[in-house]
Amino acid sequence: MGDVHAELTRALRGSFTLPLAVDLARPHRFIILSDQHKGAGDRADEFVRCKAAYHAALRHYSREGFTLVLLGDVEELWEQSFGAVETAHADSLRLEASFAAGRYYRVWGNHDDAWMDAFAVRRRLRRYMPTDAVYEGIRFEFFSEGRTCGTMMCVHGHQGTLGSDKIREVSRVFVRLWRHVQRFSGIGQTTPSKDACLRGRHDRTMYEWAAVQDCLILVAGHTHRPVWSSQTHLQILETQLARLEGMDEADASAAERLALEEAIAERRAKNPPCNDTEKAIPCYFNTGCCKYRSGNITGIELVDGELRLVRWRRENETREVLESVPITDVFDQLRAVSSDKTHS
Repeated sequence: MGDVHAELTRALRGSFTLPLAVDLARPHRFIILSDQHKGAGDRADEFVRCKAAYHAALRHYSREGFTLVLLGDVEELWEQSFGAVETAHADSLRLEASFAAGRYYRVWGNHDDAWMDAFAVRRRLRRYMPTDAVYEGIRFEFFSEGRTCGTMMCVHGHQGTLGSDKIREVSRVFVRLWRHVQRFSGIGQTTPSKDACLRGRHDRTMYEWAAVQDCLILVAGHTHRPVWSSQTHLQILETQLARLEGMDEADASAAERLALEEAIAERRAKNPPCNDTEKAIPCYFNTGCCKYRSGNITGIELVDGELRLVRWRRENETREVLESVPITDVFDQLRAVSSDKTHS
């Protein structure tokens, strides 16, 4: 845990983190998407099933004037070369590049850490980017009427971890070998994105770092699981059910309660909660990913001061808003928590 916290602290003000000032009084539109893991188009390439939803999302956001933020692990370069990805997914790379300069920002993750090398970026990736730079993080500084409102730090989220950061050279060799097994079997490996207990522990570690910062929201990817206001979707459903159960029978809908109970049971069966402790401070958000088995993708929008967790469906290539909140409300809650700590 200490290594993760130290590396997030370093990245927050590090030279490879881009500061962006956002005036909440002026129009702005950002879409943050993470963990595409674009592969070689074979059985090991889990992005293939999500490609239709991803393309529909990119076309929409480009048309509507959004700024695209790619939050790491955009390509699966631990399993194959960029040339193989380029052959299979040049159309996706071109769609990403359709966002003009000033409307395209890219962050490196652990599985596309080749882009830490500026020479590799210029030699291979630059033809698919309207900019020269790939960053470790993006630090949004929000202000309104000359007053600072708060900070939103966007990183991939692998910083300080053992296998994904500290010994990533060893991990990369293992994954490259494992791919030959996965190509024929479809079997995955144990990582925070695959293992519920590792995922829960890593989410908690990132939350604990963000919770002690000064009026800061942390947005990450890496675990492949959406987190909203520090709560998983399962925890949000459980909170909704508890609220219904606390209401009078006349006010509570039996059908709504039953639907929640069924959704909770289904989610617990598919993704058993593990290390998902209660997190009361709304400081940590996670984009989810663009490689779900359903073919759907999730991401986080920031539109004129409102944060939104969105899902794009493969079946009809449509967008659904799952959660939303004014970012100033989040910052107000974070300031209130900080004030309580000061006076306690």
